[in-house]
Amino acid sequence: MENNSNAKVLRARLMNQPEDFKRLGINPEKVETWEDGRRTRTEEVGSEVWYFDGTMDDGTKFMVGYRPKSMDGMTKPVDSPHVNIYIKSPTGKEFRDDIVYPAAEGSFSREQCDTKVGPHWCCGDFKRYDLHFDPVHGVGLDLHYDALTEPFRQGTLLLAFGDNDEFYHTDLAVPKNQVSGRLFYDGEWHEVRGLGYHDHQWMNTMHFALYHHWLWGRMYTDLYTIYIYDFVAARQYGYKQLPMFGLMDNATGKVVFLTDGHFDLKTRLEPEVHQGREFPKESHYVFTNADGSRAEFDVEWEDQLEFWDMYEMAGKELRKRYDAIGMRMQYCRYYAKGGVRFTPAGGTTREANGDMIYEYAYMGMPDPAAHV
Repeated sequence: MENNSNAKVLRARLMNQPEDFKRLGINPEKVETWEDGRRTRTEEVGSEVWYFDGTMDDGTKFMVGYRPKSMDGMTKPVDSPHVNIYIKSPTGKEFRDDIVYPAAEGSFSREQCDTKVGPHWCCGDFKRYDLHFDPVHGVGLDLHYDALTEPFRQGTLLLAFGDNDEFYHTDLAVPKNQVSGRLFYDGEWHEVRGLGYHDHQWMNTMHFALYHHWLWGRMYTDLYTIYIYDFVAARQYGYKQLPMFGLMDNATGKVVFLTDGHFDLKTRLEPEVHQGREFPKESHYVFTNADGSRAEFDVEWEDQLEFWDMYEMAGKELRKRYDAIGMRMQYCRYYAKGGVRFTPAGGTTREANGDMIYEYAYMGMPDPAAHV
């Protein structure tokens, strides 16, 4: 790979300035229902997903996603409505489905979350959501979400890349919801109840073109719901750190801490069990805001749930393209434990602990400057 150490570093930033809110038509004081409606346009390059997952009281885990375009279709000026579902039963048995429909069989409201893909749909308004995945191939769900926290939006929630904000990626989340309903697998419906998560993401390029790596997850403790999306931009953007981090009070659902972007991170690295690249075993974050509020967040994984080496899975020609841009993509999902020590401005420190499932997507080549 060619040495580009003298190449110009491009800008990467969170769009959180007054002019950004005005340009995007976003109310800085509150999250509005239309923000969970469709944000991409059919004729433009883009990807968008309304994502839901949950962990049920009986140990069942699930996820489901609704998209206007499949990943293969994101560069085409026509929709390719796409849905996928995953269920892991209490006994550990896994069930999946993944379907792409003709453009005419999808509809996506711009007023709120209201999506239809063939016989599958989801709709909601940040306070409640209803989801349906028709078990056309033996896997499905009918679920109701009641939000336990406010929606979480960091700035305008757009991360912009390039000196003229040419590319973007977003994340708008409702981190904690009470979930009830039923899942279909193993030939029958199963009643379930538990806690779940929703987010809505959209972008106009692929993740691997923007990021070197990220850590994404949420932790439910007795006092707070913790949300983190720790993005580190790709080499051409100078490995810019772009954190999204917040605490929501469980008693009120209100956001009580939102990082202003100032933080320190220390990690203890450990070789990944399959391929040997070093991933963080422990991560210690200290977020310190200008108003004096502070949140120390610690997480240590105990069990690796998934590992994917997308580079090895790619064909020879695609690997050559990855090599040319310094990409060596690996992905881990972990079960972890940790906690937070939160000190509001002028207030008393409170500590809360919990467990979480988080992902670590490592897109770029190892580099000491990349904040791993």
